[in-house]
Amino acid sequence: MAATASETALSPFDRLMPRVYVRQILCFPSTDPNALRALKDGLAGVALDDLFTGNNLSSHIEYAQLKADNFPPAALMASGIVPADTQPPYPDPAPVFRARLSLVKGGFLLCIALHHSTTDITGFDTLLKIWASNCRAGSFRPVGFDPSWMDRRVLLEPHNTTRTPPHNIPGLLHIQTPAEASRRVTTRSSSEEWQTAIFYFPQRGLRDLKRKVNELLVSDGTAGWVSTWDALTTLLWGAVLGAELNDHDHNPTTTHLSKATSTIGFPVDFRSKLHPPLPQGYLGAAFAMTSATALRDDIISLSNDAGSSSVPAVARVATAIRASLNRVNDASVRDTLAYLNHNPDQPSIILGPPHDGISIVSWADQSVYELDWGVAVGRCDAVRLPKLPNKRYPIVLPRVPDVGDDGGGLEVIICLEKSVMERFASSGPIARYAVLRCIS
Repeated sequence: MAATASETALSPFDRLMPRVYVRQILCFPSTDPNALRALKDGLAGVALDDLFTGNNLSSHIEYAQLKADNFPPAALMASGIVPADTQPPYPDPAPVFRARLSLVKGGFLLCIALHHSTTDITGFDTLLKIWASNCRAGSFRPVGFDPSWMDRRVLLEPHNTTRTPPHNIPGLLHIQTPAEASRRVTTRSSSEEWQTAIFYFPQRGLRDLKRKVNELLVSDGTAGWVSTWDALTTLLWGAVLGAELNDHDHNPTTTHLSKATSTIGFPVDFRSKLHPPLPQGYLGAAFAMTSATALRDDIISLSNDAGSSSVPAVARVATAIRASLNRVNDASVRDTLAYLNHNPDQPSIILGPPHDGISIVSWADQSVYELDWGVAVGRCDAVRLPKLPNKRYPIVLPRVPDVGDDGGGLEVIICLEKSVMERFASSGPIARYAVLRCIS
């Protein structure tokens, strides 16, 4: 049964999504000549076939070399890998979805771009699951698709009218100030000034740090706990803030370094936080932004020493992060929905409370490495982005599975000015817990 207009209309959260694309390049070692046809046939159960195109770069890109170099982002900038109409300046209207397969010698690269106004990274993951399932089954129908994944009515009026909208703007939103608007304007600099790097954090080290922090919390009689993600975010926050410290005097974008506290922002998936919960496969946007504030001295101290003596500081920062995650709950999300449904024409509303400019995004729970795309396509070796053109704070890439006795881990992509990147890479958290995969 086809979805109704009320089921597929954009929700208030959809309308506040960034006007950009969720874009990933999946790297496959398959040389099967039927891979392109399998992907096209599989996509027919998800979207229109003509949204998928291909090109051949096998004369000058070798998959084996890409893999040996850990799939460096600079090697993924060849013309045609990324669909042109998913890069700024965008056409009007901008396409919702594009995919492009690029053959290389010994494998292929699959670039997938989905407009952020229609979904988030969890919805992107659901789309990949459906597509891979179709390819594996050799079916034109959406294998395992549940129509409830497209139903946005729970986030729309009149289904949310029983809640009285708050008089003041809720804590999961704020009005953008002129200063913040100017900070959000991206100024492109010479490509030589920026470096894009990927660091690998083995899971064992992160779990050990989490264990030490939780043991300290118990011994101190502190209620609560922290997760591996809280610990990783703490390490990245300390490394970034410490790396930017030397730019404070001459870089106006780092004025937050003079404050006694530091505040970062990050997205939180609220599918499971609603009562009743949204389906895990819900294809709309279902994340809120929250922020965490900690003492600047605690955070900066981590950039110099991330060893055993730093555990108390890690505990203080990580518990602040955990508390901020807990502020995204059924009540706060429904207050936000009620406010947005009754105040639809405020163009300056921004998702999340204000923060100092640093944000950390996680794709860690994306299951792309677990997907079997069938005999012709195979399994993905790596998830990458092309080299980034300007500053980008950490994005935690999908969790890398255990290979042999490696234990698995997390990759993080980041783009900073060259001098800042040098300090980031040599900081305590990175030197102790991470391995540099590639930099360009």
